[in-house]
Amino acid sequence: MSMNQKKKKYFWIPTQAMGSIVFWVWAISGVFWWFSNPALPKLPFELPFKIPIYPMIPLPFWVGIGIGIAALVVMIVLDQLPHRTHKQHDKHPSQISKIITTGFYSKIRHPTYLGAIQFNFGIVIAFRSLWMLLPAILLSLMFYFAARQEEKYLIDKFGDEYIQYKARTGMFFPKI
Repeated sequence: MSMNQKKKKYFWIPTQAMGSIVFWVWAISGVFWWFSNPALPKLPFELPFKIPIYPMIPLPFWVGIGIGIAALVVMIVLDQLPHRTHKQHDKHPSQISKIITTGFYSKIRHPTYLGAIQFNFGIVIAFRSLWMLLPAILLSLMFYFAARQEEKYLIDKFGDEYIQYKARTGMFFPKI
């Protein structure tokens, strides 16, 4: 690296940290959901503040649960199938040696993040609670910005090859 070139810095959220953030956001949201739902039995402790009764999405209970389970299945498929496609799937972008353009990656660049995002919104529908929309949006934004950071790095690493790949594929949804 010459004196005129600066080494670019990238902000990475490690995969394990993302998992922890998702777990704790949904765990805390679940407590709020439980306390705001008058139909559920009261827990043996109270929160030190009042939570308003949550607005409901007008869906029958089993429809909400069915959509939530479908979202979980899609998330698992979108997370696990890329593992079978190539061994670089879980690697830090600096350890990636080539761009994968087969399987899901022939249509979208971030199938695992797509699975996580749609699962977040599946939880909103499964719980039929609009209160759950806020954590779903916040977590989805976290995945979006993580994908953007990865792409900046991959453009620097692979140059025109990644730019051409990016032009052919969608970030989370296939290009039409």
